[in-house]
Amino acid sequence: MRSVPPALQSHLDGHSTTTCMLLKVTLRNGDIFGLTSLDRDVVFDDGETGVVTYVATNGFDPSMIATDIGFTVENAEASALISDDIPGITEQMVEAGQLDDARWAAYLVNYLDLGQEHLVLDAGDLGEVRTQHGLVWISELLSYAMRLRQPVGHVWSRLCRAKFGSPAASHDGCGVDVSGLWDTGEVTEIGLESDRNMTGDLTTSSNWPVTPVPGVLEWLTGDNVGREYSIEAFASGEVTLNEPVPYPIQIGDEYQIRPDCRKRYTEDCIDTWANGENFKGEPHIPVGDATALQVPGGQLPGAGGFYGVDE
Repeated sequence: MRSVPPALQSHLDGHSTTTCMLLKVTLRNGDIFGLTSLDRDVVFDDGETGVVTYVATNGFDPSMIATDIGFTVENAEASALISDDIPGITEQMVEAGQLDDARWAAYLVNYLDLGQEHLVLDAGDLGEVRTQHGLVWISELLSYAMRLRQPVGHVWSRLCRAKFGSPAASHDGCGVDVSGLWDTGEVTEIGLESDRNMTGDLTTSSNWPVTPVPGVLEWLTGDNVGREYSIEAFASGEVTLNEPVPYPIQIGDEYQIRPDCRKRYTEDCIDTWANGENFKGEPHIPVGDATALQVPGGQLPGAGGFYGVDE
């Protein structure tokens, strides 16, 4: 059951209404974009993120938003024009993955009396985002109800299941503070593969307890800004990414880089990060035949212990 503000409910009960839909998109970096189905901009404060201008020039075309008792969302999709000369979501942002892990909320308001507050039609996570003909971006609107349909639980693993750098109290919490591990760099040379290999100048890499393999690289400027990539190889400032970037890397592109965790109990969680109490795994599972038991990180008999050495 939806909670409708009394003043807005009174307006909806009338013979005619002056309502429109607002779509708020919040990126993972905190940037907020507003779109409206009205033919003019709407400046509205939803009481959560402050005043947002919902732009009419790009507009948006929502499909039906419906949730049934099985917690499924049917035909939930929105399309809008790609921004060019006004602030908004661009084709480059979509291709670079800046809308990955973004959140959305759809409101119904009386545009002639915004003081009547708003009705939350639905909210959730952005799903697949794609562009069409370089003119329109289209996104799946996944309701938070979809999270209730996801299986919850763990499979036993000798490797850690935590997300490195996440708060310890979370479901997949790690507890290691990675804020001091980020090092900034600037591309000085392009490698043989211009979409995944380059060399850059770093400033504080001596603070790393381990080399950033595995590691994480996030672009701060350039055509690929906002996207994170895992690192395949690193040596003397030369970086090779695991997967290619959407746009060629350019000299002068700025990025930040840090090590990631290899998820092993003794060598990584205890010896490197001093974080053994937050290990999310079962490092002492008996392993007789790793091929048969399919235990991640297990070793075959006679091939040494879990870490590749005799224990």
